[in-house]
Amino acid sequence: MNGTMFYGWSVDEQIRDSAASGGLVTGLLIYLLESGTVDAVCCMQKGEDIYDPRPVLITNPDEIVLCSGSLYCGSLLTADWIVQAVCANPGMKIAAVLKGCDAKAVIELTKRSRLDRDDLFLIGLNCSGTISPTKARTFIRNICGIHPDLVDSFIIRNGRAVIRAGDISREYSLESIEEEGFGRRDSCKRCDTPIPRQCDIVCGSWGLVGEHAENATFVEVCSKKGSVFLDEARKNGYITIIPADPKGIEARSRVEAAMQTLSEKKRKIMFSKIGSGLSRLTWIMKETSRCIKCYQCSQACPLCFCQDCQTKKPWLVKPGEIPPPLMFHLIRFSHIADSCINCGQCQDRCAMDIPVSLMMHALQAELELMFGYHPGKPGGMPVLAKVNQHEEWEHYYGNRYYEMIRLFSQNVLPVDDE
Repeated sequence: MNGTMFYGWSVDEQIRDSAASGGLVTGLLIYLLESGTVDAVCCMQKGEDIYDPRPVLITNPDEIVLCSGSLYCGSLLTADWIVQAVCANPGMKIAAVLKGCDAKAVIELTKRSRLDRDDLFLIGLNCSGTISPTKARTFIRNICGIHPDLVDSFIIRNGRAVIRAGDISREYSLESIEEEGFGRRDSCKRCDTPIPRQCDIVCGSWGLVGEHAENATFVEVCSKKGSVFLDEARKNGYITIIPADPKGIEARSRVEAAMQTLSEKKRKIMFSKIGSGLSRLTWIMKETSRCIKCYQCSQACPLCFCQDCQTKKPWLVKPGEIPPPLMFHLIRFSHIADSCINCGQCQDRCAMDIPVSLMMHALQAELELMFGYHPGKPGGMPVLAKVNQHEEWEHYYGNRYYEMIRLFSQNVLPVDDE
């Protein structure tokens, strides 16, 4: 039943000892693979160290244990891996472990018929945000006074970062870390999806109290499919689940509310700094004037796969023209802004440190007020996706719209250097 909440853990003692929060997610993934419910699992795996998480696609149940544990420097999305796997193996059933932005990307891709929701078994993770590997290492060295290579665990829990290295333990509030400039990625600070209920179930440590505070996972059921595979894993002896403590449920709600309040505060601050109307456009022009036209922003975006843009890019700008004119950016904004999920991939990949994600998210917020569409939620369709369903409409009005943008970008006021 949707909304039902449990505490759970793996039945396997070794998994409980090695995995995070009692190993429930690890136990579930092993069940889904061994039972043949899915063909593969997509999740994150530690690379060289805890600062180097890597997306992987696993088909061997014995390899699932290598992915146990939380990786808070995991700023990459798994959606692209899922799409690539499905394109190579049509009809493949995949279980995916997703944070909020991952879940929103998957939902948007299902709306665009890139993925089939019926073939996906989505396990969401509560997420307080991620920190770039470089900032994490610098913070641990300069603020914590610990060599980054000696750190055993780096986690974010209940609005606080906890660092452990042997017998040494350090704990800091997220706000204090961010005041020092070592906090979460900007897109994470603005995130409105700390609990991704777009998934079939959502798991995490928020709301664990009493004897289960350190050795269990809090589970919320979000779909009938989630209820079925959770119960089947229990019946087949992979996991144990018990009703969640009411005090824990209340505590989890408080944490979620606090994270959303903090995110709303950060959004207002960031959006206010970039102005509105002409002042915002002037800021966009000034920031994008550093663009070297490397196309990393479009390649990193999980929703930017329009073949017209891939094959007709030369018409947007003259070959070798750097920086490109404003229209180069406005075309991308017009294609993606109403569906921007604020994953921050474009900004992470930008070689010139242009705050692309902030631009897109601010535009998305304005478009949501105009059209009522919130990207990443199961219901509704983005405005441009509706347009694409009517080619004649798009051909006539779309061409007029692009011409309007072209004329506007040529006649806009020059950027004030001050």
